[in-house]
Amino acid sequence: MSFIQPPFWATPTRPGVPHVFSVLVTPPVEEPLTLEDAKLRAGLDWSAGDPRDALISGFIAAARSKVEQDTGLALLTQTRDVYCDTLTTPIWLPAQSLPLQSVSSIKSTDTAGVVQTLDPGQYVTDLGSGRIGLALGGAWPSDLRPFQPFVIRIVAGWASVALLTAQAPLLVHAVGLLTAHYATAGRDVVALGATVERVPYGYEDAIAPHRLVVVA
Repeated sequence: MSFIQPPFWATPTRPGVPHVFSVLVTPPVEEPLTLEDAKLRAGLDWSAGDPRDALISGFIAAARSKVEQDTGLALLTQTRDVYCDTLTTPIWLPAQSLPLQSVSSIKSTDTAGVVQTLDPGQYVTDLGSGRIGLALGGAWPSDLRPFQPFVIRIVAGWASVALLTAQAPLLVHAVGLLTAHYATAGRDVVALGATVERVPYGYEDAIAPHRLVVVA
C-alpha cells in the first residue's frame, strides 16, 4: 500500500491550507509480535516472568510506533481523533488513518460553544482511500466557531495480527527487525565494538513499498 502525504500534513501551520492532525485516543490492544516471537528474533532466551519481559514488550510497541510514523499507516486497530479547521469535499484523512475501518462520528462546535454531532446520513465514507464526502443533498455545518471547530473520530488499522501478517508481511518483518535492533544494540556494541545504526539492515527495504512520501 503506497501512501502519498499531502503537503499540509507536513506543514500544518502554513497559511492558506487546512490545519489537519490526528491524535491517538485508544491504542491497539495487541502488537504485531508476541513476546516469545520478539525474543526469538533477537536471539534472546529466558524464563517467562523475567523482569526483562516488560522491556522487550516496550521495544515491540516502540518498533510498531516507528513503523507507523515512517509509513503513515495504522498497523492494528486503534481509535484516533482528527482535528481540522475546515471541511472540504472530499476530506482526505491524515497520516495513520489507513487502513480505515470506520468513521465513528463527525462533531462540530458552534459559535455558542455547543458541540453538535453530524447526522451520518449527511456524509459518505470511502474506506479504501480514507476519504469522507458529502452525501447527495448533504451539507457541512455552517454555524462554527472560528478556531478548530471539527473533530472526526475514526477507527483505523488492520483488524487483527493475522490479517496484517497476511496482507502486509513486510510491515511485520520491519517491526521484528526494529525490535531485535532495540533489544540487542547495546549488547552488540559492548561485545563487538560495533557502531549502532539508527535502523537495522533491511528495514528500509521492508517499509519501502509502504513508506510515506512527503510532497513539498
